[in-house]
Amino acid sequence: MGRKLESLAGYVVDRPSPAALGTVASRPARWKHADATYNAEERTWEYHQPWPDGLAIDCGGFRMPVRPTPYGHIGLFPEQRENWTWLGIRLEPDAKGFVQGNAALNLFAYTGASTVALARAGFSVAHVDAAKPNVQSARLAAETNNLGEAVIRYLVDDAAKFAARELRRQRKYHTILMDPPAYGHSPKGKAWRLERDLWPLLSDCLKLLDRESFRLLVTGHSPQVEQQEILEFLRQTEFLKPLRGSSRLIIEAGRSQLRDEEDRSLDAGFFVRLQMP
Repeated sequence: MGRKLESLAGYVVDRPSPAALGTVASRPARWKHADATYNAEERTWEYHQPWPDGLAIDCGGFRMPVRPTPYGHIGLFPEQRENWTWLGIRLEPDAKGFVQGNAALNLFAYTGASTVALARAGFSVAHVDAAKPNVQSARLAAETNNLGEAVIRYLVDDAAKFAARELRRQRKYHTILMDPPAYGHSPKGKAWRLERDLWPLLSDCLKLLDRESFRLLVTGHSPQVEQQEILEFLRQTEFLKPLRGSSRLIIEAGRSQLRDEEDRSLDAGFFVRLQMP
């Protein structure tokens, strides 16, 4: 497996990266001075320097705490920065100066970087994740960015079940986003399998969107489902059929990337974005 060397506000970590396999290190000597190294076989971190308390990194207008996890993660996916910028675009007020339809739903919301981006832009956010520690981290992220008074609902819940309940409640959202894993479990133990469960969830989410103005973001980094499959599914839905040919409908898809100091790119999954401004 390949590896990547990252500077987190000056604290340097060396950790696995499948996409880096076969890539030659541009500055090999720097790897010897990593502050922390993750061993995937043993699932342990080796600290050459202590992980700083309160370590946080700039995410383009806001800051996110970063911390080591037992699985080699840092509590953040920096490759999502372009999507955070997209999510952070503020809604235009109407003729009376009011912002209409500012509800956002963040599914598989992890530690809340996208939630922070949305809240900073004035959205009311439902932050849904099946893991209680992730939801607690999202609260900390909001506090780190002085968003304690923002309208954020923190929910430890199954994403698919929550979306189905919102549909029964006839709720509508301007923005819905999801970063579904390949597999996982709900708080009550129900198994999630991406290739099986993504499609009914996407169908429910489309029904939750406000047809007059909406945004949908789907990101992924698992081979079980590719961006083209998602695009084809969305284009065949009853939700999008009436909108075909509309000059207002914007469909974007591509690869998320990390860039090094030599401007080389490291693939970090895909994104699919729908927008009706």
